[in-house]
Amino acid sequence: MTRTFARHAATAMLTTFAIVALSPSGHAAADPTGPPTGRVTASYATAACDPNGTTSGDAALATQLNGVLTATMKGYMTAYRVSCARMIVKAARDRGLAPRAAVIAVTTTIVESTIQNISETVDHDSLGLFQQRASWGSAAERLNPIWATNAFLDKMIREYPNNAWKTAPIGEVCQAVQVSAYPDRYQPQAGDAQKIVDALWKPRSSQSADFNADGVGDIFSAATGTLTVWNGKGSNNFASAVEIGPGWGSYSKPIAGDFNDDGISDLAAVKDGSTLTIWNGKGDNNFSSGVEVGPGWALYDSTLTSLGDVNGDGHTDIAAVREGTGTLYLWNGKGDNNFASAVEVGPGWAAFSKPVGGDFNGDGIGDLAAVKDGSMLTVWNGKGDNNFGSAVEVGPGWALYDSTLMSLGDVNGDGHTDIAAVREGTGTLYLWNGKGDNNFGSATELGPGWAPYF
Repeated sequence: MTRTFARHAATAMLTTFAIVALSPSGHAAADPTGPPTGRVTASYATAACDPNGTTSGDAALATQLNGVLTATMKGYMTAYRVSCARMIVKAARDRGLAPRAAVIAVTTTIVESTIQNISETVDHDSLGLFQQRASWGSAAERLNPIWATNAFLDKMIREYPNNAWKTAPIGEVCQAVQVSAYPDRYQPQAGDAQKIVDALWKPRSSQSADFNADGVGDIFSAATGTLTVWNGKGSNNFASAVEIGPGWGSYSKPIAGDFNDDGISDLAAVKDGSTLTIWNGKGDNNFSSGVEVGPGWALYDSTLTSLGDVNGDGHTDIAAVREGTGTLYLWNGKGDNNFASAVEVGPGWAAFSKPVGGDFNGDGIGDLAAVKDGSMLTVWNGKGDNNFGSAVEVGPGWALYDSTLMSLGDVNGDGHTDIAAVREGTGTLYLWNGKGDNNFGSATELGPGWAPYF
């Protein structure tokens, strides 16, 4: 549809519904018409949703979503639209609301703007993702996805006090906020909105390494002083080594996670036994310059690990065992490379190898795994709110693997977290594909020659 045709269609609809505009509700998008057939492909002037632009992770997720969505957005998700949905999810998550709040907001934007930050006034003076009228705020505010989402959520909470929005039908909640001339258009989009939020709420990189943002876990090492990456290709296969760069000799063993919430794996390590430093991934195995988070990590650097999300706020958390005490601590991620103060999980970790993080039971909450007394692989399943269940003994026979145990994320495409290790004395790398419920398949040999890296 051309922009001229879209403008004429919008003008016709506005004439039809002029009577609605005579009695606008406060902070309602008076006369929001919703997209007519074909508007999903219409050309409108748009503003960026993320000030930093789209990422390769956004593009990868768009491809993934296009294969599972079934309503209006099926086949139409783009890196830009994912970046817009990502900002909506961020706004809901940062204020501590449940994922359903983001689902309600994304459902609304599918109908109002097909998840685009529309910067021209196609429908009266409406602007932005939610097509909010001038009564909501200034143009700059309405074109700021974080501000616009919070304004939407503020009204949602006013309309549905005592968390009633958590149980009311999604389409009904959308309509209560928007006061649309087409109230029935929201509910059919709720299923797709749920899929979009599900994909974005849990950090896409979680505790795994995915430095080229293709959705497949990678292997990485800096033990030689040069950061080296082997990109996963799926089906337990990996590409040849890519040397990213030297200068890692003064850092602890790096860990991977999405510490700035942009959907691309970052790296973190402790410099000179003191300062925690983060390098944000940019996709295509590229990284930004190091960002110093803060000092005081001397007693944690040798056991630093990435957990995924263990408190349910959608941010990647990290943990370490304090040297000399055997006590495990964790630091909840807050996004933007920030972490909350240390939380003591508990003592008794001296008998275990360096723990690694992953989702080993498939419930979406970060778990821990370590080898006890050089033999027994053990898993502690996260229960949310920084709590873990009792130790689950997976099985013995890990004496030759405990010092190099690593969590890879999903490298065979079945949705489960896989683990790997280099067999002591041989330099041969093996991996065990996760099967869910804390179970793993038989060892798969990836090949020799890994001793210099692990």
